[in-house]
Amino acid sequence: MKKILSLLGDYYKQHFNWLAFFLSVALGAVLIQIAYHDSFYERYIESQHNLTIQVFRYCQMYAIAFIGTFILQGIAERDLHFLKSFNWWLLNFLVIFLFAVRGADIEYGKYIFGQTSGELYNFYHKAGYNLGGFFMLMIPCFVYWYIVDRRNQNYYGFKMKGVDLKPYFILLTMMIPLLFWAGTQPDFLETYPRYTKLYISESHGQYTFLVAIYELIYGSDFLFTEFFFRGFVILAFATKFGHRAILPMCVYYITIHFGKPLGETISSFFGGLLLGVIAYRTKSIYGGIIVHLGIAYLMELFAFLGRSGYLHL
Repeated sequence: MKKILSLLGDYYKQHFNWLAFFLSVALGAVLIQIAYHDSFYERYIESQHNLTIQVFRYCQMYAIAFIGTFILQGIAERDLHFLKSFNWWLLNFLVIFLFAVRGADIEYGKYIFGQTSGELYNFYHKAGYNLGGFFMLMIPCFVYWYIVDRRNQNYYGFKMKGVDLKPYFILLTMMIPLLFWAGTQPDFLETYPRYTKLYISESHGQYTFLVAIYELIYGSDFLFTEFFFRGFVILAFATKFGHRAILPMCVYYITIHFGKPLGETISSFFGGLLLGVIAYRTKSIYGGIIVHLGIAYLMELFAFLGRSGYLHL
């Protein structure tokens, strides 16, 4: 933990700006209020059946969160020179558009597994969506890195040398009481464990096998998400713009949690800040992957235990 606290302390001393932080939190709070008021997020974006319009609306939301925070931070730090940079605008386009397409309701399962219907439709659709992150995030970011950044750094956070992973396992252990509590909350149990959204009957002959396969594939989505937000978003910007992508990433990261339990959405800002600072200082995302993936699977476990009646406060 000393290592993590040291990284946070260095960030606070060198880069932290209270006004920028306050403005970022304020924008995030406004976006949360809008998204959760009368199910606005679900009505405005998720229920939109026209794919082009849905992608456009995702782009709107992500641009307000990411570019808006970037500009507010620039105002707070009295430095808006990045607005004149073509590279900044190009990275903004990639950061916003790639995840808008990734988040849209595209039937990735149809392209990965082929056409399917019936009881297994949700399994293929959700498994395909999770694996779709490799094609929509990893590959385009690799192309950008290969053309622009390969001489400057490793492939956005895939750096193991000199990285101590022990503090991240300690941090993960510290999350267990909070996740235990979450496993007793009705709104949490409505969303998790995620395999219940497959709607496969337990009497299905391959039920256990399908759930196990889905859980493995489900975990891959967190690897792709961690890579994108803490690897690409932080480290691609860091080459020319230093620490300035950390707070915008945090507000952006809030928006991809809309539709999930409110507590999870709010906490995503602070989790994103912690993992963003770590990635920026270490140039590695392995610690973030451990924390992110660990929390995801612990959420599945505690939700299962909560639904099964094993958790009581």
